[in-house]
Order: sequence, then C-alpha cells, then structure tokens
Amino acid sequence: MNKYIQLGIRLIVGGLFIYASIDKIVDPSEFAKQINNYHIIPFGLENAIALILPWLELFTGIGLIMGIYLEGSTIWIFLLLISFIALMGQAILRGYNIECGCGLKEGQMIGLAKIFENVIMLIALYWVIIQPKKYFIIFPKTELEE
Repeated sequence: MNKYIQLGIRLIVGGLFIYASIDKIVDPSEFAKQINNYHIIPFGLENAIALILPWLELFTGIGLIMGIYLEGSTIWIFLLLISFIALMGQAILRGYNIECGCGLKEGQMIGLAKIFENVIMLIALYWVIIQPKKYFIIFPKTELEE
C-alpha cells in the first residue's frame, strides 16, 4: 500500500508542477509581470526568473513522476514550495492583492488557501522523502562506498 501512496503523491504533485509550468513557458513575459507584482525581486531579474523557473518546474515535475533522481526532484520541489509560501506570505503581510502566478488557474489570487495548498504538498513530499524504500524509480540514489 505504501508504494501506491508514494506514487499517488508523486503523480499529483509532479502533475501539478508540469501543468503549472506550461503557461509560464509559453508566455514568460506575463509570468515576469506576475513575479514583478510581488515587489521583492530586483528590477530586471524577474525576466531571468520567468525564463528559468518554469523549466525547473517542468523538469522536476517529470523527475518526480518518473522517479528520475527522485530525491533531487523532491528536494527541489520542496524548496520551490517553501519559496512560494514565503513570497505569498510577505505579499499578504504587505497588503498586496495580486495573482499568485502559480499557473494553475488564471486570475487565482494569493491568500491563506493558496498557502494551505502548498503546505499540504510540502507535508506530502516530506512523507515521500523520509520513506526508507522508494518505489517506481528509474535512477535510484546510490549508496556511497566507505
């Protein structure tokens, strides 16, 4: 049963990251505007982030689903989720009423519900990463020789 729960979590979270990356890859200028709305990234850097971040989301989502460097993909997505939570949290505290820029649904605003969604994904990924045995992986982590 454990292996099917692991696979289910990987399919859901990885699928969400792949789906979210598509619109951002197709229209990076719109994504750059959404990044700029947070008013935390230095001017000009949002363009580079808008070009790189969607591809990172796509490849880590694929890695999570396929089991390609599963630990690395999981940790990258974990770090991205923490970043997203921090960005939304600071925007809420500063009183911004902006679109989240998550790419899942057009016009979706930041808020506690979005933060809660990300926290749920964090908890699920944490559960996957602490499991002693990983299932359905292509390139498993190799143990270091002493």
